Amino acid sequence: MRWYERIAAAFETRKVNRAEVGREIGITGQAITLKLQGKRPVSVEELKILARWAGMSVAEAIGDDAVVIDLKDEQDLIELYRLLTPEQRLMLISLARQLAAVPAPA
Repeated sequence: MRWYERIAAAFETRKVNRAEVGREIGITGQAITLKLQGKRPVSVEELKILARWAGMSVAEAIGDDAVVIDLKDEQDLIELYRLLTPEQRLMLISLARQLAAVPAPA
């Protein structure tokens, strides 16, 4: 079962009103339905809200799904990268490689 199917099933069980969820996110109930059919991308923030309304954690909602999430940070990074000179791009890539090699704090 895909993440959106798990959330949609929970919405049905819990009788969640998609229009209410949409109002919290700032979109229509119909847009929520499209997201829960896998027809529209979902941001991390939207996924958090959808999972909460479904009564589950994001981890429970995602499960073993290989989810492609529309991440605003990634979009911003790409847009900024395109504005850089070739020299600036090399510096950014070098810095990113250094940062990625640093273990995350515990």
